[in-house]
Amino acid sequence: MSEKTRIIVDTNILLDIIYFEDPHVEDLKKAIENGLLEAWSCNLIWEEFLDVMRRPAFFRNEETYQKLIEKALTYFQFEACKIPPSPYKCKDPDDQIFIDLAVIKAPCWLISRDLEVLKLAKKLKLVNVEVTSNKKTKLSSTPPW
Repeated sequence: MSEKTRIIVDTNILLDIIYFEDPHVEDLKKAIENGLLEAWSCNLIWEEFLDVMRRPAFFRNEETYQKLIEKALTYFQFEACKIPPSPYKCKDPDDQIFIDLAVIKAPCWLISRDLEVLKLAKKLKLVNVEVTSNKKTKLSSTPPW
């Protein structure tokens, strides 16, 4: 088992880190960059991120797109195995993959602002998945599991 705290971030949080460079995620960003946190993703999550980055609201030009994608790739380790569906079901099917990945990476943190994900926080805590919407959470501190 890894000694680092594992995290799963939803697409909006990743956009805050990579695209918006939101100062509220600076501690989180630095903790990932400094290797204090182990950020995980998978192909389905990555495909969603790539799709979002191609949308007119985010796409500036091909060069900028490629640089942002390359930067984002440096943040994650990718789960190579097929991710089994977890028994915890999200009402938003687009967010189910975040829950499924978090369950197989438990103990971990799942950082999301999606209300349907947040509603599962108590249930996910039973399997050592701490759900938070607070981008300023001190995730590098001792996890609660």
